[in-house]
Amino acid sequence: MKNILVTGAGAPLGRAMLRHLRNLAGVEHIVGVEPTTSSDWVDGAELIASPRDQRAFVDLLAEYPIDTVIHCGLAPDRGGRVATPSEARVIDTMRLGAALASPDVSVRAWVIASSSGVYPVDSHAPLLQREDSALDTSEGTPAASIREAEEYARDVASRRPHLNVTLLRLQHVVGPGVRSPMTELLDQPVLPRVVGYDSPLQLLALDDAVRALSFAAELELAGVYNVASTGTVRMSEAIRTLGRTALPVLPFEAGGALGDLARRFGVPHVPGGMLPVLRFGHALDTSKLAAAGFSPEHDQAGCLALLS
Repeated sequence: MKNILVTGAGAPLGRAMLRHLRNLAGVEHIVGVEPTTSSDWVDGAELIASPRDQRAFVDLLAEYPIDTVIHCGLAPDRGGRVATPSEARVIDTMRLGAALASPDVSVRAWVIASSSGVYPVDSHAPLLQREDSALDTSEGTPAASIREAEEYARDVASRRPHLNVTLLRLQHVVGPGVRSPMTELLDQPVLPRVVGYDSPLQLLALDDAVRALSFAAELELAGVYNVASTGTVRMSEAIRTLGRTALPVLPFEAGGALGDLARRFGVPHVPGGMLPVLRFGHALDTSKLAAAGFSPEHDQAGCLALLS
């Protein structure tokens, strides 16, 4: 890696990625791409406004020239599960992929921060989701948007054999500045405990996510890899570790007026998409990335400490 472009550079994952890259030996130039500029920028990186079309992206990639693209812009804040389909920036991903497929571009590695949200969370799902596990096939959902972006990236890889495309399916990310349904759930002073369930949870420390993206880029890995910090943690254990109080809740979503009434009486909020996780659990098998040589620095207790 010499000249690196990072998309989604204004969100917590992208900014952490820039800080990590500026400390790596051999990195000569770092370009951050973000739709809106920020005065609070990372020293050592150049900020560029997101190109509006494919041709502008081609010109940008050729000008520097970029050899590695780390795409953190698919799901803002990279919380593992985006709340609405519109939050998955599929069009931006496709625009970037079309530019990378151009013969005028010499990029060798395209690493995409994808999401564990492509896997179903229900009573039929395996305890540990593998890269070849069945995906969530529902339509009009965040999972469908992420799946569409992944399929397009694979198509680019098939058309440009010289380009190593890595899809890293990141588990629920926690760390400084990250806001997501999972952090919204665990940040509450009183945490919901679904009656009759004590499901396993799995988190990913922001530092581990950044290191995994950098690892994949440096080795120019190709293919799909799950990413999570070490181990799993039961909801009851997470509640104790965080020093929070648990309140039993029924296994259904309380929306609208019923949800407002529940919160008025101190019933903890279950963010959108989190109820199935609380009921059935959600964990990834990360042995494939481990076999490639990557080891997380954090375990689940360390991830929970980031929320304390």
